[in-house]
Amino acid sequence: MMNRKAWLALSAASLSVFAAGCASTGAGKNASSSLVPVARAASGANEGVYYSLFVRSFADSDGDGIGDFNGITAKLDYLNDGDDSTTGDLGITGIWLLPIFPSQSYHGYDVDDYFDVNPQYGTMADFENMLRECKKRGISVIIDMTFNHSSTYTEWFKDSKNPDDPHRSYYRWITADDTRYNINQTMWGHKVWNEDKSHPGNYYAGLFGNHMPDFNLDSPELRDEFKRVVKFWLDKGVSGFRFDAAGHVYNSAKSPAGANSTGKAVAWWKEIVDYAHSVNPGSYCVGEVWEPNSIRAQYIEGLGSDFHFDMGNRIVDTLKEGDDGNNAYANGLEGDYKRLAQSNPDYIDAPFLSNHDQARAAGLLRGNAEMCKAAASMYMLAEGIPFVYYGEEIGMRSGTDDPSKRTPMLWNKTWEDNGKPVDKKQTTWASSRYNAKTVPVSEQARDPDSLLQFYKRIIRLKTSHPALFAGRFSAVAVGTPNVSSWQMKSDNETALVMVNVTSSPLDVEIPEKYSGFGVAFASDERSGAPSVSADGKTRFSIPAYGTLVLSKTE
Repeated sequence: MMNRKAWLALSAASLSVFAAGCASTGAGKNASSSLVPVARAASGANEGVYYSLFVRSFADSDGDGIGDFNGITAKLDYLNDGDDSTTGDLGITGIWLLPIFPSQSYHGYDVDDYFDVNPQYGTMADFENMLRECKKRGISVIIDMTFNHSSTYTEWFKDSKNPDDPHRSYYRWITADDTRYNINQTMWGHKVWNEDKSHPGNYYAGLFGNHMPDFNLDSPELRDEFKRVVKFWLDKGVSGFRFDAAGHVYNSAKSPAGANSTGKAVAWWKEIVDYAHSVNPGSYCVGEVWEPNSIRAQYIEGLGSDFHFDMGNRIVDTLKEGDDGNNAYANGLEGDYKRLAQSNPDYIDAPFLSNHDQARAAGLLRGNAEMCKAAASMYMLAEGIPFVYYGEEIGMRSGTDDPSKRTPMLWNKTWEDNGKPVDKKQTTWASSRYNAKTVPVSEQARDPDSLLQFYKRIIRLKTSHPALFAGRFSAVAVGTPNVSSWQMKSDNETALVMVNVTSSPLDVEIPEKYSGFGVAFASDERSGAPSVSADGKTRFSIPAYGTLVLSKTE
């Protein structure tokens, strides 16, 4: 195995060659239009590409049908084998683990114990071993953290039912005669305030249901408790946290009338994120604020990073319509980024196509692999740290119900005579009628034109070019309708990204500003070959749903 230092030197030499034109590998492949090894320059928890992973569905090590930590460890080389000279791995640099704590539910968002792991997923020793193996491969791991609510089975909540217990302040308790609140308030079809039958007349808040009591973040004791939780897991070796329901911790439905709910929430998130950074300066925290960009921008002042909700919908709608108007997608993103920068100049955006709460994008795009490739380019090559939802890279589909969005990763569709999967790590805890036609990893890995192989290429592109993983975004119109185009610029590199959102090839005339740029990525060899017109203009032909990226080092 070639060591990283030697590989970096070799890759730097090859990059300088193709920056001047179109480099070829020793195997005769064009470096910009094929899956070839690259030196990944993105490093640390605050750069690169993350993979959102539901432990229960990913990989099973003990044959009980349920995914576990040892299963993840066994499949790490699929995600990143730690060797830049290979192309068999996906190439991600980080993992976001959906909830890993003891819980009464299959999804785990109602946490029973914040200092332990779900026994169905393995032991704490198994988890720690997984972290060590991730570190060997340069993979950062962040874990899902619910500081908005717990389960009713936590000792904290059980104790809080006693009005005289110190844990009473941990939760939002009121009495029926408290006029500051509407005891009949409803949200998402259920009541916000739930009566404790063991103490009639006492009510606790539960935005997501009576099985998920909401915390009271006005409690200094609770805040100190949460800091102990953060330190506990950072000391274990995790690189940060994805904060669930970050936009709801001071939701107005459970706050006194007239309270500055958003301001208090932003202040809390700044406090806990700053604390995480004080424990591990290189940690990465990202929040779930499922709101319009104007609200997300307010929260990013405290969180530093939050998910770019609605980006995926924009991408899917653009591709289904085959129409980007007057570079509407890029212009819209530029407006979003400008608003984020007003709140926090150092913001890190977290783009994604779909997540565990949304219908999978491949289904919305009717299983069209070429459209899925274009969708990947449109979010992966924008600003920040993109998050790939497990199975997205092979085009897994879902319905609109939550369980169908979280079904087993498809490693192999072949089954033995005894009814057991050929791939012993295949989870079987649930089935999916939506993935009957989805091609599994085992088959896509052998197809150079598959969606999986495209994801390997686009992730390597993202993590090897500073303009793409550390740059800032600005819309650039190339003058061809329905080519979505933008510039990414870092301190030492500029890239021009162009995506054809239609089902027909399109010719693009490159703006004079980008003449002399090399081809960093092309969907195929033909699209990576420029032509020069009589007037000296450089033109490229971008295939249907194709991507072309030009770059130049300053």
